[in-house]
Amino acid sequence: MASLPAYADDNYPVIRVRKLRKLPLPGEVLVAAGTSVRPDTPVAKISLRPGIPWVIPVARLLGIDVADLPQSMQRKVGDRVRNREVIARAVKGLYGQKEYEAPTDGVIEEISEKSGRIIIREEFGKEEPPISFDAAFELGVRPRELPKMMMVRVGQEVKRGAIVAKKGETAAFFTKTARSPISGVIAAINDQTGYVTVARPFKEVVVRGYLAGTVTEVLPERGCVVEAAAVRLTGAFGLGRETFGPLRVLASSPSDVLSEDMIDDSCAGQIVVGGAQATNEAMAKALAVGVAGVITGTAHYLNLIKSLNVRLGVGITGQEDINMTVILMEGFGMLAMREQAFAALQKLDGREVSINGATQIRAGAIRPEIIAPIPEVDVVGQQPQIDEDLAIGQRVRVINDPYFGSLGEVVGLPRESTAIPTGAVVPVAEVALADGERVLIPRKNVEIL
Repeated sequence: MASLPAYADDNYPVIRVRKLRKLPLPGEVLVAAGTSVRPDTPVAKISLRPGIPWVIPVARLLGIDVADLPQSMQRKVGDRVRNREVIARAVKGLYGQKEYEAPTDGVIEEISEKSGRIIIREEFGKEEPPISFDAAFELGVRPRELPKMMMVRVGQEVKRGAIVAKKGETAAFFTKTARSPISGVIAAINDQTGYVTVARPFKEVVVRGYLAGTVTEVLPERGCVVEAAAVRLTGAFGLGRETFGPLRVLASSPSDVLSEDMIDDSCAGQIVVGGAQATNEAMAKALAVGVAGVITGTAHYLNLIKSLNVRLGVGITGQEDINMTVILMEGFGMLAMREQAFAALQKLDGREVSINGATQIRAGAIRPEIIAPIPEVDVVGQQPQIDEDLAIGQRVRVINDPYFGSLGEVVGLPRESTAIPTGAVVPVAEVALADGERVLIPRKNVEIL
């Protein structure tokens, strides 16, 4: 690191970044406080049979605002719940007073006021054997006819009660179905016996350090906190999972198009940076040569899907089955990267960075991030910043009307929720816009730059 140029940028200063690295279920923590970790260092793992997660949009089902979900819940994270137990209740909502019952036995793993969803993890035993059931008999067909009646394939995950096979497409009276007796994975479809086998899934889940830093806190059986002195930038849209590699700036200006001829085999394993739009051919070649990540201004939506052969999630990305992470700093279309961001990336050229393409474009926005550890800078005593948590002094962009696209700085974070013009009472941030105007913006409508 001593041979690298010093980093100094007022727009993107070195801060104390704190990242929570947590297992979805209790497991084994592999590091101790004070341990130095790399992005690929395993810090925690589960070697059990994880239950299938039930992701439920409870806020929408109750007709309430996503921010009101936590106070509507009758159970908290970590609580075990039973099938048909009332776990949420809305007194004032779109549908009036309404209750929601748990659809399965399990443990509440997450309650999100950003997405309005909860996750109930159905608990599996360690040695539960596979279950086989006579699907052909339930449909009233010969065993050899079963495969063409199947609605799922071998290897596909199913929940208890889900329809796995169906006979008939006309009136419901004449339709027969076969449902899975347990949650699990379809292990076999036997056209000799007519039986379908559902097995409990087994998968080792490993959480890694994500960035080069130091473990400052251990969460027993769940994970740890990794801290580092680092620069953090966020984009407008991304796809792909967490990855890392040396940053390589290929463009000479924020308006340069990232083209195919700028990428060669030497880019393999690197995080490459363009300026404005990335062409379809550039994206396809980057994937082909093994580029770890692409950071650029914009891309065309349809070209992105075509060149990477990927399907994007509705409302949230980050779990695509692709070996390259993409971050669009300005979004879709044909725009140059903002000059401040491009200048910061140029100063980071050659340094190792960690990136994550996860993006949520609805309420409670989550933006793709670029984190570059700068270990030679002393940030001891500085207040740590955790993921998307707002802090006074942070530069932000407004992502909703009437100030959509405006840049500014957080100058206040009122403790009490505040009424906004729509009539909703929500947590807000006081933002000083670039023109000097001070406005109150719902916190979910700002993103950190």
